[in-house]
Amino acid sequence: MSQEPLDDLNDAGPENQEPSASPDAAKAAEPVSAEALPTAQEAPLANEGIETYIPPQKPIYTEPGFLLAMLLILAALALIVFWAVSGKPAAPAPTPTAELTLGSPAIQYATPMQPFEPTETPLPTETPIPTPETRADVIRYTIQDGDTIYSIAEKFNLDPNTILWSNRYQLGEDLTYYTTGTELYILPVDGVYHMWQAGEGLNGVASAYNVSPDDIIDYPLNKLDRTRLGDLGNPNIPVGTMLIVPDGTRSEGLEGEYIQTRAARKMLDSLPVGMPEQYPSPRSEIIAYQVKEADSIFSIAEAFGIKPETILWANRYLIGDTPDGIYPGQKLIILPVDGVYHAWARGEGLNGVSRFYNVEPASILEYPLNHLSLALVGDLANPNIKPGTMLVVPGGTRPAAIWAMTVSPGNDGVGEHPNVSYLGTHACNSTAWAVGTGNWAYPTTEHWLSGYDYTPPTHSGVDWAGRMGYSIFAADSGVVIYSGWSNRGYGNTIVIDHGNGYLTLYSHMMDNSMVPCGIAVTAGQLIASMGSTGQSTGPHLHFEVMYNGGHLDPHKLYVIETR
Repeated sequence: MSQEPLDDLNDAGPENQEPSASPDAAKAAEPVSAEALPTAQEAPLANEGIETYIPPQKPIYTEPGFLLAMLLILAALALIVFWAVSGKPAAPAPTPTAELTLGSPAIQYATPMQPFEPTETPLPTETPIPTPETRADVIRYTIQDGDTIYSIAEKFNLDPNTILWSNRYQLGEDLTYYTTGTELYILPVDGVYHMWQAGEGLNGVASAYNVSPDDIIDYPLNKLDRTRLGDLGNPNIPVGTMLIVPDGTRSEGLEGEYIQTRAARKMLDSLPVGMPEQYPSPRSEIIAYQVKEADSIFSIAEAFGIKPETILWANRYLIGDTPDGIYPGQKLIILPVDGVYHAWARGEGLNGVSRFYNVEPASILEYPLNHLSLALVGDLANPNIKPGTMLVVPGGTRPAAIWAMTVSPGNDGVGEHPNVSYLGTHACNSTAWAVGTGNWAYPTTEHWLSGYDYTPPTHSGVDWAGRMGYSIFAADSGVVIYSGWSNRGYGNTIVIDHGNGYLTLYSHMMDNSMVPCGIAVTAGQLIASMGSTGQSTGPHLHFEVMYNGGHLDPHKLYVIETR
């Protein structure tokens, strides 16, 4: 708002002055300058001795012009105050957000005008910022540098197979075509994107994707009208129509533990978080627990009335094969009964899964929280169970994770050797040769525990104490057959083959401190520095020993202290 200039406020004009009684009176009213007044020395002395009357001057505040000016100034001040109090407030700064709704433009308001309703657009001109929020349309996403089908699926809270099955018509099922700049269809739900072909029937299509015809017909985005479809065996659907098959699956798809890990994370996020006193034993529901200070897998198990291995086996997709890395604030899955939490993988059979966990198929089928029935799953060898489905295996057990298997001689000149690729991608088949002496030495300078002891099947090694950067030594002579990162919770890991049936594993080491894979080392040789990588809450060495394919208690080794 503009402010009226105060320099426009002048004295009142002649038209506002009081009329004079005579010209002389008007002349008397004219102002006289100080220079025109006579000084005391210049004053006439003709009337000396006679007291001269000098009329008193009027105070300035009695002058009409002064009063008018003051009134105008006060009016201007009043207008300024009114403008300051009732004027429009400054526009608020837009609230920053971590993510934008898919297809929504980024908007900044100059003033708080009418509320803006962002509109979803199926084909945004720019690559949308992914969000896990519920969407109601199929959109397109342009692959960015560093994207993989797995990271894209994670961004949009979808199964990676949904990404694959939504784009198979233009990209096939070869992931090498998923390159930067390629546009992908992104469905709003998990399932399959199907292009209608001539001669197809809804019954057949639904059966191929393991859903019912009603699942396809009733899905709103398909916009199918039952009254116009006609015969489901030959429905009135134009060739080329793209249909969403919600929760549909195909026999071809991505495999691997990523699918299982994602399923476990999704389940964990959906569970209520509670304390033991809120959900006392016996319980009838699966819950989540947030780890507190000083908690261990053993104390948590005791509080909930279940075995420590049940805690580990319910969370192995989340924390790996070792409980070393649970930390305050972390959420864990708590089963209501002892057993295993299994994420169903493509190609599995109920007979094989139940046999692995030492239970009968009926134990899994009949457990209420699994929501299964024989009529629903059909053939036990090829059951109708969606990959990623989380199943409670009540009373189930599993062996400690075996990270090494014996491999028969091949054509690489290595001969019979252990395969430790279970740990990750940093295994090597070295032709180096070294045999252990059988005189075992401590792998650290510290000989006391800072974490878990050897308590299989919960913990198959010991946690030697120490500080960041402390030296790690080879416990005996041998050949390094693994050196690098392990995604099993171990972090930076070294495995030494001692050539006599013994293998030793050293984990959680510092970055850039490990000897390379494939070299021969001697007993007591420096091989790495202590760290806290992987699932670890502080510097220590997780140390495991295997002999002829099974775990061995490190305490039972005949140890000679050389340092």
